[in-house]
Amino acid sequence: MVWLDNARIIAILAVVMLHVAADFVFDYPVGDVAWWVGNVYDSAVRWCVPLFVMISGALLLDPSKNEPLKTFYSKRVSRLLVPLLFWTLVYLAWRVAKGVVTGNPESVSSLLGSVLDGTPYYHLWFLYMIVGLYLFTPFMRMVVAQASTSSLWVLVAAGMVMAAVNSLYSKISGVGDGLFINWFLLYVPYFFLGYLLRHSETYPSRKSVIFTLLTSIPLTAVGFYLLAIIAGRSVGLYFYDYLSVTVIPMSVAVFWLFKAYKQPIGSMSMTKSLAALTLGVYLIHPMFLELFNFLGIGATAFPAIVSIPVFTLLIYVLSLAAAWVMSKLPFIKRCI
Repeated sequence: MVWLDNARIIAILAVVMLHVAADFVFDYPVGDVAWWVGNVYDSAVRWCVPLFVMISGALLLDPSKNEPLKTFYSKRVSRLLVPLLFWTLVYLAWRVAKGVVTGNPESVSSLLGSVLDGTPYYHLWFLYMIVGLYLFTPFMRMVVAQASTSSLWVLVAAGMVMAAVNSLYSKISGVGDGLFINWFLLYVPYFFLGYLLRHSETYPSRKSVIFTLLTSIPLTAVGFYLLAIIAGRSVGLYFYDYLSVTVIPMSVAVFWLFKAYKQPIGSMSMTKSLAALTLGVYLIHPMFLELFNFLGIGATAFPAIVSIPVFTLLIYVLSLAAAWVMSKLPFIKRCI
C-alpha cells in the first residue's frame, strides 16, 4: 500500500516543520509578525502525529493477522522497545552534555524524573505513548473481529468526543496529561479510525476533504491566538493539541487525501526506502535542530516565512542521511 508509505514520508517532514516553527511560536510575543508566521506553519502540520497513529491502526488492527501473543510481542520488543531504551539513554546523555556546555548542569533527579514522566526528551513522548497502544493491540484486534463496522464508528466517535473534552479541560485547568502509561488511551480512537478509514469503501468528495483541511488550519491558528490573548499562551495551546476540535477533522482530511493518491513519491524503491527511515528521522532530527540553534544559525536567525521551510528540508535531509548511515551499522540499525 504505497499511499501509507507516502503518508509516512510527508508526515515526518511535517513533524520536522512543526518543531522548526515552534521556535517562533514560543520565542516571540503572541501577535508578533514572526510569531504569526510560525503559528500558521505550525497549525498547518498539526495532523502529523495523529496520522502516524492512524497509520499504525490501519496496519496493526487487521484481524486477519492472526498472530500468537508471543509472536506479536516479540516483534514489538525488537521494533519499539529497543529503540525506546537506546534513544532514552542517548538523549539523557545529550541533556547532560548540553548542561555542561551551557553551564546549566542537569541533576540526576531531573533526568530520572523525566524518564518516569515519559519525556526524557520532548519528542520521545510519542514512543512512550505508542508502547501502550502496541501492548493492547492484540486485544483491540479481537474487538475489530467481533464488532460491526457501525459499532466501531460509534466507539471512535464517542472516544473522540471524550478525548477532545479531556484535552480542553487539561489546558484550562492546567492539570497536565497524567501518567504516561495512560496517554495511549486518548489515542485509541485515532488507532481504530485508521483501520476504519483504510477499509472504508466510501470516499467523501475531494472538495469536502480539501474544504475541511483548508478551514481547519486557519481555525487552529486563529483559535490559538484568540485563546492565548484571553487566557494566556499555555491555554491557547489547546488548539495545537492533537485532540483539539480543529486538529481532529484536519487529521482525518489528510488521511483521506493520502488514501486517494496511489502513486509513489518518486520511484517505488525510493518511496519504500524513505518510508523505512521515518523512525530514524523522527528520533535524530532534534539534535540537528538544536545544533543549528546553538551555533546561532537556526531558523530564528532569518525571516520566518523562508527559514521555516528551508530549515525543515535541511534538517530532514541531514537526519535522513544520519538514519541511513545508522541503518548500515550492525547493532545500531535495530535502534532506528
